[in-house]
Order: sequence, then C-alpha cells, then structure tokens
Amino acid sequence: MKKILLTLAIIILPAGFFEASAQTYDGAFYEFFFGRQPGAKAEAMGKGMASVTGDAASYYYNPAGMGALQGLNLGAAFAGPYYSTGNYKFGNSKYNFYNASYNIKKYGTAGFSIDYFTYGLKQEYVITGENGEKTGTGTYDPDITNYRITLSSEVIKGLFAGVNLNYLHPDLFTDEFSVGNEKSGGNEDVFYFDLGVIKAFEIKSKKLNQRINLGSSLINVNSAEYTVTDASQGDKLPVIFRIGAAYDLTTEDRNIISKLNSYKFLVNLEYDDLFNSKYFGGFNSGIEFTFLEMLSLRAGYYTQDFARKYVIVDSVGNATGLSYAQKTLSEFTYGAGINIPVNQLTKGKTPVELKLDYTYLKQPSYTDDQDSPGKYHNFTIIFNWIL
Repeated sequence: MKKILLTLAIIILPAGFFEASAQTYDGAFYEFFFGRQPGAKAEAMGKGMASVTGDAASYYYNPAGMGALQGLNLGAAFAGPYYSTGNYKFGNSKYNFYNASYNIKKYGTAGFSIDYFTYGLKQEYVITGENGEKTGTGTYDPDITNYRITLSSEVIKGLFAGVNLNYLHPDLFTDEFSVGNEKSGGNEDVFYFDLGVIKAFEIKSKKLNQRINLGSSLINVNSAEYTVTDASQGDKLPVIFRIGAAYDLTTEDRNIISKLNSYKFLVNLEYDDLFNSKYFGGFNSGIEFTFLEMLSLRAGYYTQDFARKYVIVDSVGNATGLSYAQKTLSEFTYGAGINIPVNQLTKGKTPVELKLDYTYLKQPSYTDDQDSPGKYHNFTIIFNWIL
C-alpha cells in the first residue's frame, strides 16, 4: 500500500492541477466545503491543518496526516448553527462529523468518516400533473452527507502519503419531483478523491524535540461535479489546493510531574487556493500551547476571499444574468482542549487517551448585516486506544 500511495501522490497531484484549471467553481455547497470544521482544534487554530500529523480530523485537510495515528481512534464533532452568506440564516442547522481509524503497523492507517450537514429547514414542494396542474404538496428537509474512506501511511521515514475516496450524497430535493412533463430524481451522487503528502524533519536534543512538517493536499483531484437533471445543469465542486508548514516543539522537562512533559508548542501556517476559481482561497495560521500534556490553549487567524452572488434584472424585473462582488473574510479564532493521558499516567498499563476540545466563536463577519448573528460552537471528543 505504501508504494501505491506514494506513486499516486507524485503522479496525480500535478495532473489534478491541469485538469481543474479548465473548470469553474460557482459556489456549490459552499457551506459544506468552507463552513464548520471537523474538529474544535482546527477551528480554534485558524481553520488550517494541512501540515499537521497525528490528528483524528486530518482526513479533512490532508489525508497524509492520518498516517501518524496510533492504534484505534474514534472521534465525533458537533458544530452549529451555520449562517449563510445570503439574506437569511439557518438557525437550526447542524454540521456533525464522525470518524474511526485503525493503524496497522508496517502498513499504515485505514479510516472511515462521515460528514453530515443539515440546513435545519423544512421545504415545501408542489406536485404537478402532466398538464402542469397541482396534484398535491409535500415537505422535505435538505441535507448533505459525505462518506469517506482514508488510506494513509508513512511510505518512507518521515514521508507520509494519503488518499481519500469520497462519496457525496446531496439530499437537497425530494426523491422525485416533477414540473409539468419534466421529471427528475432530484439528487445525483458524486464520487471524488483527494491526495496529500507530508514531509517531516525531526531535530532532537537532550531537552528539546523539534519537528518541522511541510505538507500539501489536493481536494477533489478528479474535478467532480454535481448535477440535478443532466450534465448541462451541473455545478463543479471546488478543487482545493492546500500547502503549509508546521513547527512542533516538545520539551523533555518533567520537573512538575515525572510522567508528563511540562510544555509543548505547535505553530501552523497554511495557504489555500482553488484551482477552479479566483475566489475562496485564503491564509490560515494558528498556535497551540499544551501544559502537562493535559491542557491546551489555542488561538489563530485566517483570511478568505469569497464571492457574493447577485442576480441582474432588467427594467421589467426579468433575470438577465449574474454578477459577483468579491469580499474578504478575516477572523481571529480561539479555543481550548483537555486531554486525559491515561496511558502515560499508568505507564502503559491502560493504553487509553481521551480528548475533549471546544470552541465558541462569533459568526463570521459576512453575517454582520443579518439579524442577531449570534455565535456558534464546536465540540469534539476523541477516544484513542494505543496498541
């Protein structure tokens, strides 16, 4: 598996660039790809994790990061509410993430994850007959689900490679709708895949362990698109390119508690770009300070360019086209986490770790023109059985 992952990363990452550069992303599923994060840690550290290894949520940013996980990992994150960039808010929306992974020594990590976003809206639809007459009504709750298989491994010492195989299931319409003589299934599933690589450089001394990571990933390598009725009505999914660096410093200072390192620092920098759009790219940065391997304090800052879409109408009110206004979103982020290192405290007799992360932030600034945008939360729990 290691050779296969490395070959894919070397060959397909450049190929994905040329394929995606000819396409155009128009904002489809913006809230799904650019909204809430699959972990409170990433949310607090400026929404960037493309060069960080050993985090259970790495699949979302760079599948290569999963290769450094140990044993069995089970995780879940719950985030909400989400506010749209339009003139209304999804007050009952939720974005939940579930993941499980297992590291097979000598081979790597295999993982499965589910990202589930529900708009929290009850939509009503009209059923019509063959001649366009109304025959009934119904309601539905739109949502989006992404099922993902991740394969990741340390292919050679210090070099991690990974791939995501994604099955995206948008449930935005009823199972079947009709308008006059035209009928459609309403939803088309999408298959796409992601690739990533991370190179780690370790610098060790008597009291300091330092690691520098350089990482890059490409999301939606095959430039997949979502269609409702036919290919002519398709919307491209974003082709997201991420590149970043992380610096991890751990002190071999156990003066406070003999079984735990006293201090640890993590700094992450990342640049995001879309190969099929001039919008939605940005810069992410974050820092984490961990005390006694149990309490983590985090802060970050990010910027992102996005486009607000407007409909152009003529003098009599007919839609004649679309226009875009470029906006720049910039926010400070923060959060905290608690780790219960049972493994270290029992000297490996009980090889378990339990992590709880939380952040509670104001809604992004593009919602300032809406009524009472309020705040959103992200709560994450991770269980790790170290084998």
